[in-house]
Amino acid sequence: MLAGLHCDCLVCRVEKHLIEELGEECAAEEFSRGRFPSDFRCPLDLVHRLHRPEISSCAPATDRLLARLVAEHTEAPAGSLWQRLLLLVFVPTIHRTASQVALAFPSLARDDISQHSLTAFLEFLGSSDLRRRTTHVAFTVARHLRRRVFRWAIHERRLATPENREDKLAEEVDERGILGPEAILETFLDTCEVSGWLSRDERRLLMEYKVGRVGSSELGRRHGASSSACRHRVHRILERLRSVAEKAPPHQFELFEIREKIFSRARNNSTIAGRLVG
Repeated sequence: MLAGLHCDCLVCRVEKHLIEELGEECAAEEFSRGRFPSDFRCPLDLVHRLHRPEISSCAPATDRLLARLVAEHTEAPAGSLWQRLLLLVFVPTIHRTASQVALAFPSLARDDISQHSLTAFLEFLGSSDLRRRTTHVAFTVARHLRRRVFRWAIHERRLATPENREDKLAEEVDERGILGPEAILETFLDTCEVSGWLSRDERRLLMEYKVGRVGSSELGRRHGASSSACRHRVHRILERLRSVAEKAPPHQFELFEIREKIFSRARNNSTIAGRLVG
């Protein structure tokens, strides 16, 4: 089992069923008609490749495979092989999200949480945001799924509470802590971009260099500049954000201060099985 060896939750049961389905000969025949390298002989070969611990979820090769899967799914009817394959690829992400929500909201049934997590994932597969994504595909899916499922859980908890206890709920659910370092990083970068402190291109450069671990030489090739120019640009961006944060309200400076730790943790925990699952 990919999600949990000793778990019998709904997500793990779905995973087991998908492995059986995608291991059949007819699935291999349909997969062979897709546009994937010949070294992937069947759907499960691709899943195993994407779940290998040494494969970075930010690596260009991984992004190309995931973007290709999304494109195949977009062009196929509902319930296609590609939808099931994407679901199996992201089972660890879905399982981790459901486990985090179950831990934070023990009053909610685990199967209800799992069902909503699966539904939220399948709905996102058809989104224009995901179809346009060519980099950080796995990161984008994980971030969207966490937000959707935690918001649903908060809503369900409020419905089950007779009186208005939003303040207490806010204390019980610290999203910055629950959603992990990736979500904190995204919150910080969202704030900077919306406020005009960071452009979209600069944000992409930071993610490639600091999280995706793309070397300065490769960055130079991608952005039409020398490796030295790319390194200096990254450092100038970080210094500018630090300068802005020092003049911002205290909570903004605190968020900036933990940013370096987040970049480091995201770099050191950057596989699909590790960075997205646990």
